[in-house]
Amino acid sequence: MFDFVRKSLRNKLLVVFIGIGFLPFLTLLIYAIFLSEAKIVNNIIGEQLDRTKSVSKFLNNHLTSLSKEVSFLSSLDLMDDMLVDDIDKRISRLLNQKANDMGQQIKLMTVNMQAMITSSSDKESIHKEFNLNKLTENSGDYIEAKTFYTYSKIYASFDKKKELGYIVLEFNLENLDIYLTHDNNIHAYMLNHKNGLIIGEHLSLNLYIDKDEEGILGSSEVIVYKRIAAPMHDWYIVYAVDKSYALAYLYDFIRFMLYVSVLIFAFIIYASFYYARGIVKPIEELTAVADEIVNTKNYSIQLETTSKDEISILTQSFNKMIKTTSVSLIKLENENRLRLERFTQLIKVFNTIIQTKSEEECVKVSIEEISTLTSNKDLYFIEENSWAIDRELIKLYVSDFEKNEKVYFGSIALGIEKFEDKKERDFYNAIASMITLQLDKIRLIKRTLSVSDAKSAFISSMSHELRTPLNAIIGFAQFLITYEELTDDQIETVGNIESSAQYLLEMINEILDIAKIEAGKMEAQIQSVDILRIVQASCNMLSPLASEKDLNLLFNHDKIENTIYDTDPKMFQQIVLNLLSNSIKFTKEGNIVVELYEDDKTLYVSIKDNGIGISSEDLDRLFTDFTQVENVMQKTHKGTGLGLSLSKKMAKILGGDVILKSEGSGLGTESIFSIKKVSNVKV
Repeated sequence: MFDFVRKSLRNKLLVVFIGIGFLPFLTLLIYAIFLSEAKIVNNIIGEQLDRTKSVSKFLNNHLTSLSKEVSFLSSLDLMDDMLVDDIDKRISRLLNQKANDMGQQIKLMTVNMQAMITSSSDKESIHKEFNLNKLTENSGDYIEAKTFYTYSKIYASFDKKKELGYIVLEFNLENLDIYLTHDNNIHAYMLNHKNGLIIGEHLSLNLYIDKDEEGILGSSEVIVYKRIAAPMHDWYIVYAVDKSYALAYLYDFIRFMLYVSVLIFAFIIYASFYYARGIVKPIEELTAVADEIVNTKNYSIQLETTSKDEISILTQSFNKMIKTTSVSLIKLENENRLRLERFTQLIKVFNTIIQTKSEEECVKVSIEEISTLTSNKDLYFIEENSWAIDRELIKLYVSDFEKNEKVYFGSIALGIEKFEDKKERDFYNAIASMITLQLDKIRLIKRTLSVSDAKSAFISSMSHELRTPLNAIIGFAQFLITYEELTDDQIETVGNIESSAQYLLEMINEILDIAKIEAGKMEAQIQSVDILRIVQASCNMLSPLASEKDLNLLFNHDKIENTIYDTDPKMFQQIVLNLLSNSIKFTKEGNIVVELYEDDKTLYVSIKDNGIGISSEDLDRLFTDFTQVENVMQKTHKGTGLGLSLSKKMAKILGGDVILKSEGSGLGTESIFSIKKVSNVKV
């Protein structure tokens, strides 16, 4: 469908003409179908809501008047006759008269305090029991099923504190049906939403009531419901208006519009085809000529014009364009050839320059390449920035990495008095940018290597210098600890000196190892060793440290058969000791399980604890030099932050790796050291 429109201007015009012609009619039809229907429905809902409010108010007034009548009867002195054993017929006559006056299915009765009906407008009810549990106040009303009760307590006229009983009015709510609308197209009934009782005409509307009042547009009716005021607060008045009756005029109008639309649509299509053909025909002729020019490359073809409209102007412009295009194509081909040659030469220059290793070589090669490119031998390099010259220069500015700024390096004199145009200047500026980038690269590499060598030399020298006095401090401290005349406080102080010196010595050794690795001077001394013995010895070495913290150190090697491997035993044991030491340091209680296992290609040493754990975002960060994660045990066990980093780097030298696994903080950690059985060890 969309291709049909996109591929033809005639089809586009047809769609536009048909759309423009049919749009007003369609708009009117949509308005009639949707908006008019909504307005009519809203009006009907509003009218029916007003009607339900009026009926609800009337019903409330009617029931209120019944309550007032009962209250009035209870205040009559005549009610004193209830004290007489033989009930006076005056009360019965009064009740019968009142029931007849009300003219509906109403029963009036008096009930004594012993729940016995003493008189009634219905003689069959006399001497029957009445449920006084509902009569909880001096006066009130309630509804049971479809019966409305209103009552008032009777007091003796000579003693207002003496209770004689109640006067009760029983009213069948079916009587209220006469106040509802009875029409073939408008249906009304009252509904108790709690027990489903209905008064009046019953319709299967599948009505769900969740508000005090609402208007609903159903599939065949417009429905309105409203809650009735107390005492019928559990009842709703429901009005349902037949949708066909409410929208009859609108549906007649829509049918008329649909019948007329056939004629209107036919006329629009005919007019659209006629005008679209007249507009597109000259353009099709123009397209045919353009295709011929493309196929034959003949730019001498000219179109004839037969009108004076916009299409004629387009044709004349097309003829001019053909002539201009012919000239421009020739010129463009020549320019493209030159640009391609220049671009190829520029790439060659760049490839040559980036191969240089020193600043002098870079400048020399650049001058040679520019000279070859431009066939100009009068090129030379100038170091001074203030030297006066009447030739064009390309100035070179390099980065001063310490000051973070560009500084003048020199200029290349081109032997050209003046550039012919801006593009030529841009060409040489591009070469200058490439030269300065290469100079920056050379200077940066030189500076980086110098700094790295100085750092490694400093670390190595300082570490060696510091180990000698530290060993002396440790020796003297250990000697003093065994000296018998020291007090306990002095022994503790000397012990702190010895442990601090040991900590510093450990840090220095780790820094030396890191420096050796970065300098590429740490090599693996490969030999055949018993891996099981190395891991067992590591566990035995750190077992006292675990025992001091009441930790269970378990070693499991049931999953390994071959225990002889080619590796560096010292590095292997140092990695295992580092990982096992970490687990002991950061575990307060529980077990530490060391497991040795293998698969077809890899040997694994797993150390699992139930210590403080590591959050997911900190797992990879721990392998960075001098990095530690804040935790609750940091104050007790401090470190350099080099242990894990050093272990991972040593594992890489052995052709393996170290990874950490943890479910999160407080959930323990698993350290896994792995090496390939046939590994690419750096030796």
